[in-house]
Amino acid sequence: MYKIIFVSFVMFVSVSLKAQLENTRWKSTLYINEPINVILDFKKDTVSVYTVADSSIIETMTYKQNDTSFTLLKIDGQSDCGNDVKGIYHFLLKQNVLTIQLLNDDCYNRSYALQNTEWKKWKDAVEVKPAEPVLK
Repeated sequence: MYKIIFVSFVMFVSVSLKAQLENTRWKSTLYINEPINVILDFKKDTVSVYTVADSSIIETMTYKQNDTSFTLLKIDGQSDCGNDVKGIYHFLLKQNVLTIQLLNDDCYNRSYALQNTEWKKWKDAVEVKPAEPVLK
Protein backbone atom coordinates (compact mmCIF):
# COMPACT_ATOMS: atom_id res chain seq x y z
CA MET A 1 0.00 0.00 0.00
CA TYR A 2 2.82 2.41 0.88
CA LYS A 3 4.50 1.66 -2.45
CA ILE A 4 1.36 2.68 -4.36
CA ILE A 5 1.07 5.92 -2.37
CA PHE A 6 4.77 6.69 -2.85
CA VAL A 7 4.70 5.99 -6.61
CA SER A 8 1.55 8.10 -6.98
CA PHE A 9 3.18 10.95 -5.08
CA VAL A 10 6.36 10.81 -7.21
CA MET A 11 4.32 10.82 -10.42
CA PHE A 12 2.25 13.79 -9.21
CA VAL A 13 5.38 15.76 -8.27
CA SER A 14 7.02 14.95 -11.62
CA VAL A 15 4.01 16.18 -13.59
CA SER A 16 3.78 19.30 -11.39
CA LEU A 17 7.45 20.10 -11.89
CA LYS A 18 7.19 19.66 -15.65
CA ALA A 19 4.24 22.03 -15.68
CA GLN A 20 6.14 24.79 -13.86
CA LEU A 21 7.15 26.57 -17.06
CA GLU A 22 4.92 25.00 -19.70
CA ASN A 23 2.25 27.40 -21.01
CA THR A 24 3.50 30.36 -18.99
CA ARG A 25 4.69 33.80 -20.05
CA TRP A 26 7.14 36.08 -18.29
CA LYS A 27 8.10 39.74 -18.76
CA SER A 28 11.48 41.35 -18.18
CA THR A 29 13.85 43.90 -19.62
CA LEU A 30 16.81 42.51 -21.55
CA TYR A 31 19.84 44.49 -22.60
CA ILE A 32 20.27 43.73 -26.31
CA ASN A 33 22.18 46.76 -27.65
CA GLU A 34 19.68 48.79 -25.59
CA PRO A 35 17.13 47.96 -22.89
CA ILE A 36 14.10 46.24 -24.41
CA ASN A 37 10.96 44.89 -22.72
CA VAL A 38 10.37 41.29 -23.74
CA ILE A 39 8.12 38.33 -23.08
CA LEU A 40 9.49 34.82 -22.56
CA ASP A 41 6.69 32.53 -23.79
CA PHE A 42 7.00 28.86 -22.80
CA LYS A 43 4.89 26.34 -24.71
CA LYS A 44 5.05 22.53 -24.49
CA ASP A 45 8.62 22.16 -25.78
CA THR A 46 9.44 25.55 -27.33
CA VAL A 47 10.04 28.99 -25.91
CA SER A 48 9.87 32.27 -27.79
CA VAL A 49 11.30 35.64 -26.88
CA TYR A 50 9.38 38.57 -28.35
CA THR A 51 9.09 42.31 -27.78
CA VAL A 52 6.30 43.79 -25.71
CA ALA A 53 6.09 46.86 -27.97
CA ASP A 54 5.17 45.15 -31.24
CA SER A 55 5.31 41.38 -30.54
CA SER A 56 8.19 40.89 -33.00
CA ILE A 57 9.98 37.60 -32.40
CA ILE A 58 13.59 37.90 -31.31
CA GLU A 59 14.34 34.19 -30.87
CA THR A 60 12.57 30.82 -30.89
CA MET A 61 14.17 27.89 -29.08
CA THR A 62 13.41 24.39 -27.92
CA TYR A 63 13.71 23.75 -24.22
CA LYS A 64 13.95 20.72 -21.99
CA GLN A 65 13.29 21.17 -18.32
CA ASN A 66 14.15 19.21 -15.21
CA ASP A 67 13.49 20.09 -11.55
CA THR A 68 15.63 23.23 -11.32
CA SER A 69 17.15 23.86 -14.75
CA PHE A 70 16.38 23.95 -18.44
CA THR A 71 18.36 23.55 -21.65
CA LEU A 72 17.85 25.84 -24.65
CA LEU A 73 18.61 25.20 -28.33
CA LYS A 74 18.01 27.85 -30.99
CA ILE A 75 15.51 27.13 -33.76
CA ASP A 76 15.43 30.57 -35.35
CA GLY A 77 16.20 34.14 -34.43
CA GLN A 78 18.43 37.17 -34.38
CA SER A 79 21.29 35.95 -32.18
CA ASP A 80 24.59 34.62 -33.50
CA CYS A 81 23.96 31.32 -31.66
CA GLY A 82 24.38 28.18 -33.70
CA ASN A 83 21.47 25.74 -33.76
CA ASP A 84 23.65 23.12 -32.08
CA VAL A 85 24.86 25.26 -29.12
CA LYS A 86 23.11 24.29 -25.89
CA GLY A 87 22.50 26.76 -23.12
CA ILE A 88 21.87 25.43 -19.62
CA TYR A 89 20.19 27.66 -17.05
CA HIS A 90 19.11 27.26 -13.44
CA PHE A 91 15.67 28.63 -12.62
CA LEU A 92 13.75 29.38 -9.46
CA LEU A 93 10.04 30.14 -9.25
CA LYS A 94 8.88 32.08 -6.23
CA GLN A 95 5.71 34.16 -5.86
CA ASN A 96 5.16 34.81 -9.58
CA VAL A 97 8.82 35.68 -10.13
CA LEU A 98 11.07 33.55 -12.33
CA THR A 99 14.79 33.94 -11.65
CA ILE A 100 17.17 32.63 -14.32
CA GLN A 101 20.89 32.05 -13.70
CA LEU A 102 23.47 30.95 -16.24
CA LEU A 103 24.99 27.51 -15.67
CA ASN A 104 26.69 26.92 -19.02
CA ASP A 105 26.21 28.44 -22.47
CA ASP A 106 28.80 28.94 -25.22
CA CYS A 107 26.47 31.34 -27.04
CA TYR A 108 27.56 34.77 -25.84
CA ASN A 109 24.46 36.61 -27.15
CA ARG A 110 22.03 34.37 -25.28
CA SER A 111 24.08 34.00 -22.10
CA TYR A 112 24.73 37.75 -21.87
CA ALA A 113 21.03 38.53 -22.26
CA LEU A 114 19.64 35.85 -19.91
CA GLN A 115 22.21 35.54 -17.13
CA ASN A 116 20.95 36.59 -13.70
CA THR A 117 17.58 37.91 -14.87
CA GLU A 118 14.28 38.21 -13.04
CA TRP A 119 10.97 37.79 -14.81
CA LYS A 120 7.47 38.67 -13.62
CA LYS A 121 4.54 36.48 -14.58
CA TRP A 122 2.72 37.98 -17.57
CA LYS A 123 -1.02 37.89 -17.97
CA ASP A 124 -2.84 39.31 -20.95
CA ALA A 125 -5.04 42.26 -20.19
CA VAL A 126 -8.69 41.36 -20.05
CA GLU A 127 -10.73 43.18 -22.64
CA VAL A 128 -13.60 45.09 -21.09
CA LYS A 129 -16.51 45.84 -23.37
CA PRO A 130 -18.72 48.65 -22.14
CA ALA A 131 -22.46 48.16 -22.22
CA GLU A 132 -24.31 49.49 -25.26
CA PRO A 133 -25.96 52.41 -23.36
CA VAL A 134 -22.54 53.58 -22.19
CA LEU A 135 -21.27 53.68 -25.76
CA LYS A 136 -24.15 55.98 -26.79
